[in-house]
Amino acid sequence: MTEETRHFCSNRNIDIICMGRVAVDLYAEQVHSPLEDAQSFRKYLGGCAGNTAVGTARLGLKSAMFSCVGSDDMGVYLRKTLENEGVDTSLLRNTPEHLTALVLLGVNPPERFPLIFYRENCADMQINPDDADPEIFKNAKALLITGTGLSTPEMRVATKQAVKVAKNSGCAVILDIDYRPVLWGLAEAGDGETRFVASEEVTREIQPFLSELDLIVGTEEEVQICAGKSGDDGEETLQSCLTSIRKGSSATVVLKRGADGCEVYSRDSDTPISARSFQIEVLNVLGAGDAFMSGFLRGWLRNESLKTCALYGNACGALVVTRHGCSPAAPSFAEIEYFIRDFDDVPDLVHHPKMEQLHLRTELGQPQKQELLILAYDHRTQFEDSCRENGLSLDSISRFKELVYEGFQKVYRTMEEYGCAVLIDPEYGETILKNSADTDYVIGVPIEKAGAFPLSWLKEDSLYQQLLERPPTWFVKVLWRFHPQMNPEDKDAQLTQLRKLNEVCNALKRKLMVELIIPEGFTETGKSLGETMAEVYETGIYPFWWKITALDTKKEWLTMTAILDQYDPDVGLIILGKNAPIEQFKTWFRVARSTPHTCGFAIGRSIFWEPWEQFAEGLKTDSEVSSMIAERYQQVIDIWQNL
Repeated sequence: MTEETRHFCSNRNIDIICMGRVAVDLYAEQVHSPLEDAQSFRKYLGGCAGNTAVGTARLGLKSAMFSCVGSDDMGVYLRKTLENEGVDTSLLRNTPEHLTALVLLGVNPPERFPLIFYRENCADMQINPDDADPEIFKNAKALLITGTGLSTPEMRVATKQAVKVAKNSGCAVILDIDYRPVLWGLAEAGDGETRFVASEEVTREIQPFLSELDLIVGTEEEVQICAGKSGDDGEETLQSCLTSIRKGSSATVVLKRGADGCEVYSRDSDTPISARSFQIEVLNVLGAGDAFMSGFLRGWLRNESLKTCALYGNACGALVVTRHGCSPAAPSFAEIEYFIRDFDDVPDLVHHPKMEQLHLRTELGQPQKQELLILAYDHRTQFEDSCRENGLSLDSISRFKELVYEGFQKVYRTMEEYGCAVLIDPEYGETILKNSADTDYVIGVPIEKAGAFPLSWLKEDSLYQQLLERPPTWFVKVLWRFHPQMNPEDKDAQLTQLRKLNEVCNALKRKLMVELIIPEGFTETGKSLGETMAEVYETGIYPFWWKITALDTKKEWLTMTAILDQYDPDVGLIILGKNAPIEQFKTWFRVARSTPHTCGFAIGRSIFWEPWEQFAEGLKTDSEVSSMIAERYQQVIDIWQNL
């Protein structure tokens, strides 16, 4: 076997420009159900080029999306999603005259995966030849084009120009054949599931591009359409397809073989290179090819051996077929490393809590990379007790919380980039939450019934339904009392409830913040906090953040964080205030920030309780109260930032 030699300009910041289809996928949530019987759908970014842009970005490459989206809300969603994934959108143009494409998809394994394309004159088919900006291409290593981009005359012209600019800029050019007969008008409009229809026209449109290609990737049927071989009689062989392709191209050809992995035919050899495959139970094949391409490119663009490229591609494809959706199912490089290393040793690895935790972090981001400076006023029982003591109506609580919110806004408007956030309850803060649809700051909302032990929920109905009805950007906070030396019945009740909540948050992709409170009568030390966290991790629960009491000494802090380093070194720690004087935070923050785990604070009563007491006694006007809140919140932020 001869290993190909690849030369990429090392000083280029973009690894891959992904040109073509990017759309909104609406995936049926009812698995094993015909698409016509689906009752609800989950919205994801989709489209061959879009999936690959996200997939390569998650694997550590710098990808760019070259396409168009509508100016409609779905186009806004796609752009935001790409940018949140770290994809460069400099080549993603808005087109106000065209709607963003939609695709309806069903999941009915093992063999039925229906899909319907709604893309009549859609946004991503509006790429113009002059959209291929040479200055951006000169900063890229490779251009990916797809077969769908060749299915209309206008897109063929745009793709031809993009390839020309790429070659002139020193970019490699890659073709994902991505043959969808329905998009070429070769199947009924609603038949997106058919993957192969022999067509001389399709072959005729693809083949002029072959001489410009460095890499071609496709299934056996797609290689046939590329080569102009029908595959109808048994005498047609893969070798004849390769021979036909090589008459016009010196590209490396990758043949995807599904569960059997792939075969890679380098330009210098007819002997295929392969890597191990991963036999796995399939939930959903849609998007597996895009994931394979992403994994292969992670190796190919980093000049790894073709065997390693194939291994990465096989691993990515195998992981994605076990998950719901296309782009959200794409793994990170940490995931595929773990998957490859432990696949043979851990039974049902893809559903192991550690694997699920790794992927949830891939989707939601790394906690420590998001600083949260939270003004926490989700308190309820403290306000209610105070109202009873002072003879106030409970309506005063809602009014006061609106003033707290006004104080928060005064600070937020001056420092939007600093991670300002609020934690507010849906009981007395209902009006505030209802008016928060278009906010850019982070919002957290508790799920627990105030003061309840054992843990119980705000509402008695379905926990899943409660969280489903909340915006997905809100994080979930739960106040959870626990200590390893509690009586067994209380421990079991608390762990059972936390496990239920964790499972729902994982299913709905919600960030979970566990506010860990050591009950009265038990010591609160670095050791007791660490032991509690260890017990939680041993049950397979991985919070996104822990919200914990600060500790007075670095020794105690390191005792606790050593447990995190063992179980979940990337988890975030948020420091709570316990109504301590604001000056105390100088010591606490200094200790907490001595390790990388700490990524913010959630301070409440230390900021708002004195203003509340003066509000309750009628000593301050509304304006004065909101100003006091702003001043004290800013004071805590200044302490945090000046350490």
